[in-house]
Amino acid sequence: MFETFIRASDTFTDKERHVPAPYIRRAFELDFLPDTAHLFIATAGFYELFVNGEKITKGYLAPYISNPNDFICYDEYDVRALLRKGKNAIGIILGNGFANQSVYQWDFAAADFRAPLSVSVELDVKGNGKEFRLSSDGGFKTAPSPIIYDMYRYGTHYDARCEIDGWCDAEFDDSAWSGVFLAQPPKGEIINCGAEPIKATAQIKPVSIRKVENFCYLKTAYRGGEDVEFSRVSSGYLYDFGEDHSGVCRLNVSGRAGQKITLRHTERLDGEGNFNLNCIYTYDTKYIDFIPNYQTDVYILGEDACRDYEPSFTYHCFRYVLVEGIEDEQATDELITMTVFNSDVKRRSSFECSCDTMNKLYAMGINADLSNFHYFPTDCPHREKNGWTGDVTASAEQLLLSLNAKRSLGLWLKSMRHAQKESGMLPGIVPTTGWGYTWGNGPFWDACAICLPYYIYKYDGEKDILSENAEMMHRYLKYVASRRDSQGLIAVGLGDWVQPKRAELGLLSPLVLTDSSTIYNAALKAAFIFDVLGHNEWRDHARSLADELRAAIRKNLISFDTMTAAGDCQTSQSLLLYLGIFEPDEEARAYARLIDIIKRDGEHLMCGVIGLRYIFEVLIRGGDADLAYKMITRKDAPSYGAMIESGATALCESLIENGCQESQNHHFFGDIIRVFISLIAGL
Repeated sequence: MFETFIRASDTFTDKERHVPAPYIRRAFELDFLPDTAHLFIATAGFYELFVNGEKITKGYLAPYISNPNDFICYDEYDVRALLRKGKNAIGIILGNGFANQSVYQWDFAAADFRAPLSVSVELDVKGNGKEFRLSSDGGFKTAPSPIIYDMYRYGTHYDARCEIDGWCDAEFDDSAWSGVFLAQPPKGEIINCGAEPIKATAQIKPVSIRKVENFCYLKTAYRGGEDVEFSRVSSGYLYDFGEDHSGVCRLNVSGRAGQKITLRHTERLDGEGNFNLNCIYTYDTKYIDFIPNYQTDVYILGEDACRDYEPSFTYHCFRYVLVEGIEDEQATDELITMTVFNSDVKRRSSFECSCDTMNKLYAMGINADLSNFHYFPTDCPHREKNGWTGDVTASAEQLLLSLNAKRSLGLWLKSMRHAQKESGMLPGIVPTTGWGYTWGNGPFWDACAICLPYYIYKYDGEKDILSENAEMMHRYLKYVASRRDSQGLIAVGLGDWVQPKRAELGLLSPLVLTDSSTIYNAALKAAFIFDVLGHNEWRDHARSLADELRAAIRKNLISFDTMTAAGDCQTSQSLLLYLGIFEPDEEARAYARLIDIIKRDGEHLMCGVIGLRYIFEVLIRGGDADLAYKMITRKDAPSYGAMIESGATALCESLIENGCQESQNHHFFGDIIRVFISLIAGL
């Protein structure tokens, strides 16, 4: 199966050249009524699939997002009810997906697998003692579709004037269409997509609409320095949907042929109440040419009214939409509707209590989990859409406590196994084209390779997930053990990310402490896993590494006269208490020292993503649940409660500092969900 791939063109979209998504179709005849009919489709990009004019695609962004040098996914459809005796037709539209990204950041534009879009199709029909098979070959025909540009990190441009009525119907005359070309198959294996499909979960109407005029929505400097205007809007309409989610806008509009409507999506307004993209992307100005394209969809009207149009092959994260190119009478609450979509991972728990702040934070955490779940957890559903491993290390347990996500997470681990180098090194983002090995990783990020299978086993009892990933874990532990310094400690990669006041105070918890402690924890989990699997030699290696790290941490990173962990900060003290690095007879003094540190910090949270994974459990188990509650729910920053005060409707990228918050939809602070359910509700 999938022996041949076909393509429509020998060119592909890049910065200078936009190639329309191709229509691909194949007409065929059956001389019998089918008893069974199965269609299989595989592509390294995205597809939409039609049979006899009916769209049957399993969901948004099908089939999957992966590095095609590693593997691609196929989908299977039962199409018996759609086929008939006589003329039939298969129709396909192909989108760029992960296989062709013109994004220069994270080296996607330099990927060696970038190539013209290709697809493989197999149809197997049986009935009345007969059999019909159809495979990808030169009999397929192609023409440009109205999707004149698509890039799932940027957006989709659609020109309705290019529509071809009935293009995927059986009776359509495709004699004027071009033939397809045979294409080289992807280098990676082709596997069935076991991940949950991406489905729409809500339709949200705008809560307000207002006309806006003469403002700049992007400046080249945002965090100080010279503010240079880059893009100015003379007039538009600002739609507010009241909530921050991921998805697209559904468009309904009547107008003149050729009218161009532009939809720009963002999370929050600037200090003057204007739409701005600086909250989405604010980094290196060498990418400034690309930033205005982020989260932007374009629709050009044809002769007929637009009804229920949704952009294909992309998604955005937004609360606000700036609509340009419409007349006053078109600016109605029916013009656009937010379609929310995410992987169809089912909820497996819920939480509600008498505290409104906690209830809101729980809902914001679930929103962030789902907004960032498109086949796998991403760091943000707007700026990057990357599968950052450290984010999953922080969130793995709460994700599995909240969502039945083992299938999707298990497939993502396959991408991680492919991304591992022979040395055992892992990248900071998965899937990757090669970025993230020299920066963006480190033990807390890499530990995802061990923690995620461990928690899947804990919550689902899936022993296969342990055996599938055991070799990756062992190879990684051997690699990271080789990175120890002369004191037997580890200090590589990133540390306690997004710690409050880091610009002013620096990294409070030393990298050598967070890295060494993280690998100690990961090695213990790996030893448990290897014991379950009967890999005794690997188990003994992991246990030995853990013992050596614990001894090195105690020798070099604790002041025993005050029972203070190196850094004298919330993260360091909580981490060593949580992991049992202090001996039982030392814990009372070490815990008292943590309380002193918290009081010194004004009972504000001074942890980054690593410390926030541990501090609340340490406090609750130490008898200070009230203090944990105060630190979480207080309204002044840095805190979780400050997110609510800022107007956020999902958990944010940091604990809100100085009124600046880049992303308002991040899941990596979501461990409070586990704290609420497991430690407060007691489940």
